[in-house]
Amino acid sequence: MQPQGKEMPQDESAVPALPTGEHALATEVEPVAGGVLDLDICLQTDQGSVRANNEDRGVYKRPSDPAVAAAKGTLVVVADGMGGASAGEVASEMAVRLIPDLYYRSSQTVPLALKEALEAASREIHRTAQADPELRGMGTTCVAIAILPPELYVAYVGDSRLYMLREGGIYQLTEDHTVVGEMVRKGILTREQARFHEERNVLSLSMGGRPEITASFWEKPMLLRDGDRLLVCSDGLHDLVSDTEMLEIITNLPTHVAVPSLIQAAKRYGGHDNITAALVHVFVPQAQPVTDSRETRELSLSSE
Repeated sequence: MQPQGKEMPQDESAVPALPTGEHALATEVEPVAGGVLDLDICLQTDQGSVRANNEDRGVYKRPSDPAVAAAKGTLVVVADGMGGASAGEVASEMAVRLIPDLYYRSSQTVPLALKEALEAASREIHRTAQADPELRGMGTTCVAIAILPPELYVAYVGDSRLYMLREGGIYQLTEDHTVVGEMVRKGILTREQARFHEERNVLSLSMGGRPEITASFWEKPMLLRDGDRLLVCSDGLHDLVSDTEMLEIITNLPTHVAVPSLIQAAKRYGGHDNITAALVHVFVPQAQPVTDSRETRELSLSSE
């Protein structure tokens, strides 16, 4: 099976999510377990069926400088803004603009650079909100992943999510920073109960919501395998489309078809929120089996 799409522009500018669903093929050239890691990436955002504007934003980027690309890899960011009037889209736009710049300029290790990029962007969003009465209270969720063949890193805040699809299963790799999410972690609610809880979208942490935050992140990477698919999405998707249905759509369709199909599925169920999805299909031609020592610890199977 060959990845489909056009070659990703190899420049320093970020490639934004477009309402029409921009699709691109990004190819890393580092040897990975006997082969070359290819990344088939599609990122799309949609206003949904109810909202008057789109407060979601998404971006992916691979630097043209080979040294920076080798050190920091490909970055995918999805942010879901909140706040009165247009404040939510201001917060999410700031997140997807600031995080890539902060991450690629950092001299820290990859996991710390990713974590600190979210935290620094959050401080700037908070300062901007405090300086403008019309933006008071704005904030955003955010998931940022960095792919360095064959390693995957993530940092996140809020209830936008990262999923992995591997060997016929779908796994939620991030934990929601929500009141209901905390109840699930404490065993008060099951995942199924949480999915339909009336307060499931009440955040316990967001970017810009306070002067300082601590983003969740992985100190060590997860190793990717040939055929892995990574889904980064806002709650406008995962609130309405079950894990089982997302798995079915992604497994049976090419990347550039699966993403708009996921969005259309959310709209069939009402599309009451903005919807953003970034899908990364990993190809490792002629790869040898790779043992992932983090799988048991990082992969938490969603019960649908």
